[in-house]
Amino acid sequence: MRFIKTTVIVLLLSVTAVAYAESPAATKPEADSLSGITAKSLAGKRVVFLGDSITQAGGYISFVDYYLAKLYPDQDFDIYGLGLASETLSGLSEDGHAGGRFPRPCLFERLGRLLERAKPEVVFACYGINDGIYQPLDSKRFSAFQQGVEKLIEQCKSAGVEQIILVTPPIFDATTKPEEFNYDTVMTKYAQWETNLDEPGVQVIDLHSAMRAARDARDEVFSKDRVHPGTEGHLFMAQTILAGLGVTVPEESLESIQADPLFQQVDKLRKHRSSNWMKHIGYTREKTVSPQPLGDTQEVTAKLKTEIDELRRKE
Repeated sequence: MRFIKTTVIVLLLSVTAVAYAESPAATKPEADSLSGITAKSLAGKRVVFLGDSITQAGGYISFVDYYLAKLYPDQDFDIYGLGLASETLSGLSEDGHAGGRFPRPCLFERLGRLLERAKPEVVFACYGINDGIYQPLDSKRFSAFQQGVEKLIEQCKSAGVEQIILVTPPIFDATTKPEEFNYDTVMTKYAQWETNLDEPGVQVIDLHSAMRAARDARDEVFSKDRVHPGTEGHLFMAQTILAGLGVTVPEESLESIQADPLFQQVDKLRKHRSSNWMKHIGYTREKTVSPQPLGDTQEVTAKLKTEIDELRRKE
């Protein structure tokens, strides 16, 4: 397995600390992939993104899908965002989570159904920020996260998933004094462990190191609540993932992206598909949502994809 080394990803994304990276050749967006899998190799395959509330919010998934659609108009991409807020791989939950209403959900309550129903060929998984339950580094909690990652890999492989891409956790966006505990030091350890994994069919994109370097180079936070990145942070996450796939995105403002009808339709598709597929798979969080029929989800999806194809292939 090859992974993105911190020094390489920092060099790739240092420009995005303040502004977005400029493509040297927008007509030829794909460079060598640093993660071993390329953007083009995702074409024609069902791709599922797993994660917690950041993935359920899904902004970075929409940005990834938008750039793939825009930069590779002759390729078809089939991307599902299936993250669940509060979720962990470790199965741990802090006392009083959600005001004591419910413990954190664990992916493995729903993963079997997800793999059976969605049948992904490629899985991206971004976990960790909840797995340390916002406490100092502890060997038992760390081991629970490690075992969760290994279980995720095992179950995905058993279900026939061809490629698993682990995205290291985003930063805990807090500024502390040297003598104060900073939860981001825990996330750094979790990310370091993931980047050193050596598993066939598993690759790692080191989001944490890239995001840490970018944050250290700017005054403004990515995440006002320290955990959940705003729209700019989601775009940075997408750029980091795309860099790991060998894609250099053209320079453009966040406002121009959001105003692009292509992005608007891609985002609409992601939200529609995610909402309905989450209910189709079923999950337990504050309450249990039993698996439901897809209804007209596939028909609506097909219509939206036709509209997207018309926009990106009109030239």
